[in-house]
Amino acid sequence: MRSPASVVGRVLLWAWLLLGLVPVVFMLTTSFKPDEIAKQLPPAWLFTPTLQHYRDVLTGAAGTSVGYDRLLLNSMVVTAGATVLTVLLAVPAAYALSMRHFRARKALSSWILSTYLFPPIVAVIPVFIAAGYLGLIDNYIVLIVPYAAFNLPIAVWILRSTILQIPYEIQEAAMVDGASTGRILRDVIWPLLVPAVATVAILSAVLAWNEFLFALSLTRADAKTGPVGIQEFTGMFGTQWGNLTAAATVITAPILVLTLVMRRRIVAGLTFGAVK
Repeated sequence: MRSPASVVGRVLLWAWLLLGLVPVVFMLTTSFKPDEIAKQLPPAWLFTPTLQHYRDVLTGAAGTSVGYDRLLLNSMVVTAGATVLTVLLAVPAAYALSMRHFRARKALSSWILSTYLFPPIVAVIPVFIAAGYLGLIDNYIVLIVPYAAFNLPIAVWILRSTILQIPYEIQEAAMVDGASTGRILRDVIWPLLVPAVATVAILSAVLAWNEFLFALSLTRADAKTGPVGIQEFTGMFGTQWGNLTAAATVITAPILVLTLVMRRRIVAGLTFGAVK
């Protein structure tokens, strides 16, 4: 039998969860409301649903400079590129920082993690100036590289913590057999590192998909992403609530589904190695 404190705690937890879902429910219901009902105050909860806002958003008929079909494609390309680049750089870096004969590994690891506290807004102007000199404004690469750079600290830390949990005797046995460092990483460490790599990839994808500041500052039309396109539904003549909430739902849904499906993997990756 549960104690009264446990019951009260669960009730408060569920109440807090339901309260947090209110904005999501409001966004979802508003996206199905006709224009005249979507603007009503107080909000109307009884209405005939319509898919017109989703059709307008996805076909480019919503009056935006770039159709949301293109914006979603840009978001997918940038997210995939940043995630792949993050994994490719984080795996060898984490392996190097876990090697016993590397004396500066602890200090360097702590410094890399501390860079995660660096506010991205400070880097916008330098990156914008550099991208302008290189002619990379409104290009996929100008988003992929900064996204990967800001994802690297947490990715390296998670992978390094995972590698440190792998018995070092496995690597020593491979060294005795004459395996090189590259082969140990490829044939010994990598198969054991796949679950942590999946966690890093999910976190990197979520951060890149939701990023707004760099995408707003460094793109115009060709590489504009979904989060930036949402702002076009608010103008000097008012807010298109139906189209705005439909676009927000389209942007939110993939990450929400991915997080719900992979939530255990994400938590496991973040807490792995916390308790020995």
